[in-house]
Amino acid sequence: MTMEQMGRKKIYTDITEIMSANQVFKVLEDSLPYHYANVADMKLLLSYEKGNQPILNREKNIRKDVNNKIVDNVANQITEFKLGYNWGNPITLSQRGSKDLNNSNSDKDDNAVGMLNEMLDDEGCFSKDQDLARYIEIVGIGYRYVDMKHDYDGGSVFDLYTLNPLHTFVVYANDVTQRPVLGVMYRTTKDGQTLYTCFTDELRYEVKLSPRMINGNPTEKLYFTERSRSGEMNPWGMIPIIEYIRSYDRMGCFERQLSDMNALNVLVSDFSNQVTQTTQTLWWANDIQFPKDDEGNVQQPESGDWISTETPPHGDANGKKPNIKPMSVQFDYSGITNDIKRRRDTILQKCDVPLRSEPGGGSTGSAMSMSSGWSAAEVAACKESQIIRQARMRELRLILRIINKSGDLDANNPLRDLKISDIEPQFKRNKTYDMITKVNAYATLINNMVDGRDALKVIDLFSDPQQVWNDSKKRIEDYQDSKIKNDAPNTLEPQEEGTDKFTEDIKKNLDDQDLSDQASNSPVIGK
Repeated sequence: MTMEQMGRKKIYTDITEIMSANQVFKVLEDSLPYHYANVADMKLLLSYEKGNQPILNREKNIRKDVNNKIVDNVANQITEFKLGYNWGNPITLSQRGSKDLNNSNSDKDDNAVGMLNEMLDDEGCFSKDQDLARYIEIVGIGYRYVDMKHDYDGGSVFDLYTLNPLHTFVVYANDVTQRPVLGVMYRTTKDGQTLYTCFTDELRYEVKLSPRMINGNPTEKLYFTERSRSGEMNPWGMIPIIEYIRSYDRMGCFERQLSDMNALNVLVSDFSNQVTQTTQTLWWANDIQFPKDDEGNVQQPESGDWISTETPPHGDANGKKPNIKPMSVQFDYSGITNDIKRRRDTILQKCDVPLRSEPGGGSTGSAMSMSSGWSAAEVAACKESQIIRQARMRELRLILRIINKSGDLDANNPLRDLKISDIEPQFKRNKTYDMITKVNAYATLINNMVDGRDALKVIDLFSDPQQVWNDSKKRIEDYQDSKIKNDAPNTLEPQEEGTDKFTEDIKKNLDDQDLSDQASNSPVIGK
């Protein structure tokens, strides 16, 4: 299995604005070769993560009967950690702040953001994110499709679909904007026809690619299908296929370490082979003749048999001496196992995955976190979340457009006035880690008059801080108001003209207390 570790190619077109059906054909035909090249790499990565790795195809030239093929699937361990740590907690939404560009009502926006979180939960967005994340982490890209819900049941007014990147791609303008100009998803039917659904900002096209006979020769040609939706208007004004990437090189989470993982598999397999060969050892016999049966076949000993040899008292005249012993090679088992562990830990370290075994000693919690790799994992997750955020905001912009055009919501519904600038995605990790510190930090922030919503974002304790703020807002603000009133400074009038006697008395008391303490606690005075 060979692969150029260059990431998935971003597909561009010189047609920066698609205005006709012929341009759709042109862009589609030019883009498919690049997409198919990406598909070949993605299939290898998906298969590799499942355990289909090059070691399984290795053949031995010596002792072919001992050929253990061990897959130490570190790729799967890396992927599962990323899915749990980076994506394990739902990406909820919260209001960005009480003061914004639109000067909208903060209380109304709080309710709207809470309702939007409920719609996302009703649509199963948080579980669908796991399906999306698996593609993003393994192959480097993933796709989400958003559409209006046609059977409204009182919950979400939109549908979310996770698309297979093997059958989806987005084409970007080859200019400074690099904006998406065509989104494509397709499927292949049982009769061999490929149906493409193509979106521009303005229109939707249904295109078919199927074998046809032209002048007696079979060929494949693109043409529009007979389906009624081909050429209809795109009501959202933007492409409803959203492309996610985990990094700007568009590579999977373990792709850079493919050669290291292949070398680890070889090392583990050879180690297993050596153990097997030691157990099923070859025997070396010198000057030994085994008896033959009636048909002339040599009768070799079986397990549990005894072999008796005899050396003449004064040695054989020809210098022969019978000898039987196993053929063995000195093998440093401890050194090989240490090398296997070192190689494995190095791969995990390069992929920003913490070690499973904590180092010994009396290190502090921070030192343990840094030495075992948790700090590096957090830094990598923060970087990735900022890249994911861009695609998530584009998806939310599309969702808000669908909400505004939906006929299933009341005209006065606060969601209709919600703007994209009012929303902030919340990427949560380690919600319940060090809860005492988080609770104390939150209490300190509230007591020092920090806005309660902002304090909830800082402590990273709740999966849905916006809903917690909606439920607790009145009590938190009432507490802060009462504290402000109780802590209001009193006006002190001087007791003597031109002199603040209150300040002088405090200073005198402090000076006396300091001297008293020093005298009583001194190890020299009066000893």
